[in-house]
Amino acid sequence: MCLRFGVLVLLGCFCLSGLGYAQSQGCADSTTPSHDAPQKARISIVGVEFQGEAPLSQALRAQLAENIQHSESWVTPEEADSSWLNQAVEPVRNALRSQGYFKNDVEGTPYLTLALANERRYILSVAIGSGPQYQLGNLQFATASDAPLLFTDALLRQQFHLQEGDLFDVTKIREGLEAIGRLYGSKGYIDATPEPETTIDDKNSRIDLLIKVDEQESYRIAKIEFLSRDTKAQNKPTFPQEQGDVFNMSRWRNFFEENKSHLPVDASPNTNMRVRRNASDATVEIALDFRPCPKTQQPED
Repeated sequence: MCLRFGVLVLLGCFCLSGLGYAQSQGCADSTTPSHDAPQKARISIVGVEFQGEAPLSQALRAQLAENIQHSESWVTPEEADSSWLNQAVEPVRNALRSQGYFKNDVEGTPYLTLALANERRYILSVAIGSGPQYQLGNLQFATASDAPLLFTDALLRQQFHLQEGDLFDVTKIREGLEAIGRLYGSKGYIDATPEPETTIDDKNSRIDLLIKVDEQESYRIAKIEFLSRDTKAQNKPTFPQEQGDVFNMSRWRNFFEENKSHLPVDASPNTNMRVRRNASDATVEIALDFRPCPKTQQPED
């Protein structure tokens, strides 16, 4: 018997275009903290014990235990001790999914060893049920509207480092989805969304994967703005694209890499690049902002 359902949640959320804008580099958050904010206690996991016959090597278990112990969680006095458990055991679930154990069952049980006002220390017992191990069956692609795909089936398959019969590795599938997002983004389809659907064959331990791509529209560049303390034309770097070009975020990421010596220290597209969409005419406006942080205004006497 086959079961069909979406696995977007299991595969995790991913950003297709990486578009966004952050405050100029080095700017500190000047927001005044609220004195009424509840005090939080740090969750410290001082030991991890694995229960059950899980197909994880001793080396991997040791690495997972170290990752869990170095994870950071905070809770308010009102929150239950178990509120942080899902986050703590997620690395174990991911490790199993990467080995084809798609339906694993991982449960964590915390044992309190010390309770302080600002810290709670635990030993965490992790019970693992791996479930069956699955292989990848058929891998197919389609548009959400059933229209012809922008890219060939062969090119889309190249974005996945998996072949039929390989272990159903959720990590590699997630990477493939991200690669498809970048591929579409290189042609201006910054809103394209590949959504995975699975058909599970428990009898043969295989999972067929259908990737439906909601392609949306291709965006062009309407405006490029350069903001800097030094506005002399001869000091402006050469941009990788011009007004009217099909927007390609990959070329702008490369621009920051290739011009490191000419840009402020730690300049990055996440920090210094703003991309504003105009969905009505499928255009974007780009602002490159390398201005220093504004001085904090002092109160008047």
